[in-house]
Amino acid sequence: MTQPDPDIREQILELADAQCAGIITEDELATLEGLLTAHPEYRREYLNYVFVHIGLAGTAQARVLQDPEAELPLSVKPAADNTSEPVERGYLVMLIPIVCSAICLGAVGIFLLMGDFKGLWEPEMVLQQRSKYYFDDSASPPEEIASVNQVARARWELLGNSPAVTDRFQPGTVKVTSGEVEFAFSGGADINVASPSLFGFERKDQGTLFSGSISTQRSDRKALFRLETPSIELIDQGTEYEVSVNEAAETFVHVLDGQVAVKPRGRLPRFYWNFDEPPQTALSDVLNQSPVQAGKNALRVQGLIGPGAIQFNNRPDASLRLGNGGGQEVGTGDYAVSTGITVEALVVSDWKAADSPQTQAPFDYDEIFRKEDGSYRILLSFQNDDKAGITQIPQVGDGPCLSFGLYLSGLGYSELDMPLDGKEGRPTLAEMRDGQPHHIVATYNGWTGEKAIYIDGIMRMSHRFPVGTMIISGGAAPAVIGNLISAQSATLVGREPFNGVIDEVAFYDYALNAGTIATHFSLFKAGKDYFDGQFLDILRQEKQEDYLLIHKGQKMKFSAETGKPVL
Repeated sequence: MTQPDPDIREQILELADAQCAGIITEDELATLEGLLTAHPEYRREYLNYVFVHIGLAGTAQARVLQDPEAELPLSVKPAADNTSEPVERGYLVMLIPIVCSAICLGAVGIFLLMGDFKGLWEPEMVLQQRSKYYFDDSASPPEEIASVNQVARARWELLGNSPAVTDRFQPGTVKVTSGEVEFAFSGGADINVASPSLFGFERKDQGTLFSGSISTQRSDRKALFRLETPSIELIDQGTEYEVSVNEAAETFVHVLDGQVAVKPRGRLPRFYWNFDEPPQTALSDVLNQSPVQAGKNALRVQGLIGPGAIQFNNRPDASLRLGNGGGQEVGTGDYAVSTGITVEALVVSDWKAADSPQTQAPFDYDEIFRKEDGSYRILLSFQNDDKAGITQIPQVGDGPCLSFGLYLSGLGYSELDMPLDGKEGRPTLAEMRDGQPHHIVATYNGWTGEKAIYIDGIMRMSHRFPVGTMIISGGAAPAVIGNLISAQSATLVGREPFNGVIDEVAFYDYALNAGTIATHFSLFKAGKDYFDGQFLDILRQEKQEDYLLIHKGQKMKFSAETGKPVL
């Protein structure tokens, strides 16, 4: 039996792609026929590939006509100049699937002439179309989680592009500038916020004190309420207490009745994938042992650090599906973060993008990490398209870039697009795909408002949003390394596959600081993981760390750096 040759397979699929696109030459067509004659083991895959293109061509018209973005001209013109353009575009769009289908049906003839039908209709994975500019904006907005209960000569407003006074709140941040406001959380807690304060609504049972002071009243509430400050997490169950955060980000707790539990905020990632499992062992997250589903073109290779890494080959089923962390609605699940985030990875990129801005679909995006919960997505990817200005903050124009996208409360979804142009300390496209591993880190810090991208231990681009602006994320869509898979898909097939090697991926619910990122890069250069080989020991210590109970009448101050009590 002839052993499969991946180079021949790739050559056949590339020629088939050119054939269905209508750009194949006579010499290339002769080469394709010769390869299929000499290698019958690839005939079925060739035919399935052609049928997929026929199906995609048949649906292209409907997709384009339904997509308002597709009707926009490439350059903005006066309205008077465009009066006849929709009709002309309509005829052109109708012709595209017809021509494409004719070419692909001709391609089927090659296969039929060869007369080998064995296994022809065995089920095969259906490849999804490459992206034009794919955003799934179908996710429902988060529910209201709090409302105004009482007001004492107070003034307040929501942070965002259009500051507003309201008495009902979705996840977001309120700035109290005078007086005092009592907010009733739908989880049962009543929180009094005194001016001047910056307070965030995270979930129905969780809030964040960025600065200022809050207090609660004793109640019979049984449900837990979590309060986050810059360095601690406080849990109460109907307790009466006061908490304040000063300009130095130190936290002060005074228990008036009952008791509260306090613990330093965790410093480990929520998820960590090092891909170092033995070959016969399934991939999983190191912290939680959450299983990872690997597409057939996500292959285990020698690690950039440690024994294992994953190689992606730009095929639709080159993906690692990580699950949704238990999320169902926006704001739920272990991938739901609010006051900060870090996505960290070691990457060898073989991205095939052109050096100049790409203006025609399909665009070649290479996803490092993506969770596609509609507008509330989390995204870290290489991108090159002509619609970058739609989502960029700040505006930097089109061209190859490394993009970091988040939804920020009051501001909406936006991407920090770092041009790969070699200017102002940024790397070039050639440097990012030089065949060497690069340490890529994307962070957002709600406590400072800074969104940043680091390459090889150095911050290369950043942007400041208002302090206290929170992330809205989480939901039912799967988190994916190396591809984009929507919530509606139950397969391992995506539309924006990575090309290259990815290793040591970590996902944090807070922003790593510049010093820690530099340390991680130094450890990598020394042949060590981010945690200097001590990850399991650090994890064990953090799990064993108990909450500190603070009882009635006690006052305590907590360090901004460590979250430990300051005596």
